[in-house]
Amino acid sequence: MLSFVLDRPGPNDAQVLAEVDRTIASRFRGLRFSAELESRYEAETLEQRRRFLTAVGITGGIIYNVFMVSDWLSLNDMFAYVALGRVFLITPLFIFLTVIVLRAKTRAVVEAAAGTGTVLCSLMPLVVMIFSESPFRLHYQLGMLLIMVYCTVIQQLPVRYSAVAMAFMLTFQLVTTYIADFADFQIWQANALLFVSTVALLLMASWFLEHGSRLSYLFALRGRLLQKQLLELARIDSLTQLFNRRFQGEVLASLWSRAAEVPMNVAVILLDIDHFKSYNDNYGHLQGDTCLRLLSGVIQRTANKADALTFRFGGEEILVLMTHAHPAQARALAENLRSAVSALNVPHPALGAGAKVTISLGVAVANAPQISAEALIAMADKALYAAKREGRDCLRCAPAEVA
Repeated sequence: MLSFVLDRPGPNDAQVLAEVDRTIASRFRGLRFSAELESRYEAETLEQRRRFLTAVGITGGIIYNVFMVSDWLSLNDMFAYVALGRVFLITPLFIFLTVIVLRAKTRAVVEAAAGTGTVLCSLMPLVVMIFSESPFRLHYQLGMLLIMVYCTVIQQLPVRYSAVAMAFMLTFQLVTTYIADFADFQIWQANALLFVSTVALLLMASWFLEHGSRLSYLFALRGRLLQKQLLELARIDSLTQLFNRRFQGEVLASLWSRAAEVPMNVAVILLDIDHFKSYNDNYGHLQGDTCLRLLSGVIQRTANKADALTFRFGGEEILVLMTHAHPAQARALAENLRSAVSALNVPHPALGAGAKVTISLGVAVANAPQISAEALIAMADKALYAAKREGRDCLRCAPAEVA
């Protein structure tokens, strides 16, 4: 109910942070993280990759069709076939694959679609070139280099996808230029060596690009996790591990701001450890701190079950906050808190034989924003003192103010 005001580290955040540090130190030359971290990486970068590949795909499709100028100049006798292929075959394919990228739910589908589009757009001009008699075919086929650069450097496909795409394109290149028979075998070998070397260099570039991207992600994730840890430390009371008074103010301000748009019932339970000064005086402040930590832990666990937040209000006082709560629910939680502390059976011999540590509680429920947070706490405080006057180890409720 109060999750909208919290950004707490998850139970595994410390483990994830340790895993991130280990991965950075290992330099992950294999370009793979642990299974859990890899899954997180792919999920958190999916939307970014979709937007990026959509943008470069649209730009690449436009440039691809602009190259009809090169078709006209270098492959004039087959221009009509190449133009039709670009406009009515490859362009619709680009659009189809872009839709797949936009709707894909996994990085694997996104990268596979991008790689497939690049491979297919490289095939069509080379196949048409086989049937051309143009003397410029040797120069025309060099356009494949641009497509290879687009695949690895512009699209920035992960290395494993780049390697597969480049293997297909290199095979198409070598086979179609050999079948076209537009140069003697020695020239074909030199041309093949050029493309093989280009593929090797581009795959190196692809490795560096992916490694850099993954490293940037790790540092960004590490920064976020550290920020959450620092934020949590700033919110937590070091002794009790409950939320502190400063964060209580932030939560209440956020809650009342939200309530200004959507009114809600808010419950405050203010509790105090009975005869705690006597406990400290008789057993020492160190034992008093131990007692306070023990009680705070059970109070927090009990409140969490009701989706309520716990704050150290001051000294031995604790404030429990609930939203969308009716008086019966707040009273039930207060009684559960009292019973949970009583069940601990923490001895308090200074009060007499068999005496134990107990708590008194004041409960107040009202509609926000019809009443201020300060007024609601004051109502709970008044009810708490009523409980103390009437014998302690009990709860009292302020008059209901529910709209």
